[in-house]
Amino acid sequence: MLLALFLVRPGANRLRARIVNSISLALGRQVDVAAVNLRLLPRPGFELENFVIHDDPAFSAEPMLRAQEVTASLRIISLLRGRLEISRLNLTEPSLNLVRNKEGHWNLENLIERTAKIAVAPTSKAKTERRPGFPYIEADRGRINFKFGAEKKPYALTEADFALWQDSENAWGMRLKAQPVRTDFNLSDTGMVSVSGSWQRAASLRDTPLQFSLQWDRAQLGQVTKLTYGNDKGWRGGLEVSATLTGTPANLAIVTAASVEDFRRYDIFGGGDLRLAIECNGRYSTVDRALSEVGCNAPVGDGAVTLTGRVDHPFSSRTYDLAWTAQDLPIQSLISFARVRTEAIRSSL
Repeated sequence: MLLALFLVRPGANRLRARIVNSISLALGRQVDVAAVNLRLLPRPGFELENFVIHDDPAFSAEPMLRAQEVTASLRIISLLRGRLEISRLNLTEPSLNLVRNKEGHWNLENLIERTAKIAVAPTSKAKTERRPGFPYIEADRGRINFKFGAEKKPYALTEADFALWQDSENAWGMRLKAQPVRTDFNLSDTGMVSVSGSWQRAASLRDTPLQFSLQWDRAQLGQVTKLTYGNDKGWRGGLEVSATLTGTPANLAIVTAASVEDFRRYDIFGGGDLRLAIECNGRYSTVDRALSEVGCNAPVGDGAVTLTGRVDHPFSSRTYDLAWTAQDLPIQSLISFARVRTEAIRSSL
């Protein structure tokens, strides 16, 4: 009998409307499910086929998220009181579309603003309430696509494991780990991107307190240039990038650090390792769309190269007001960099 409870998956399509309504109320988006099967063990729940979360029509006619297989676990306490409430959604190989419209807004913004305003209980709520609890959403081996208007960009994140949950009454959390790729190229050593963060309830998105951290490691510089520019620029080295964002979108503090180990041209060997490193900080505002208080420092031996200033409209028609200085640079480092640069110019001729 115990083995049968693990293996048997009786149909439960009569409950499909209630399940879809429960998930839709929690997420604030229209949800469709093709078929529902009941699962008794190891935890009561349902297996959903062809699970679809529709997007806001103002952004895209395509679904925001689609997954062929989804496991929906039930909240046990709600069952004891005759209510059907989803506590956890596990998505297998889902496809998520992130869409940016002409005004520069993303389709996730409305979802974040809505969940911040509606009365949804935290994911780990301890007692049964009339309001639905925000489910713990976890995805395995997913794909994240990027669209600007109706145009789907070649950039994507594959092998994506991500999760979303409501931490408390006024705070949400997320995590993501994925590999960046381009659909029009066969790339390999692009490394792994890891993102974790949290944000809190606010009247508007631009006033939402947030804290995010990003780490990009195990990336090969030649593959990164091909990912970014569409062609291999010929540089080699191991790239690592980290960034933290704190504050609100209207006043966001940004701290970044990047380093390249064994920086060289692909056709240059020997001559010693050349390491490049830089640390930058600044503030970005979605109100005036400016990156201000920029300060970058690149140590070179006992000296350093610094960059300060401001960049207006960094994501569109950029306007720069920057100044750089160099102090106490060791001559050996300059010779090594000049050698690499000279060989790069010679190879391009």
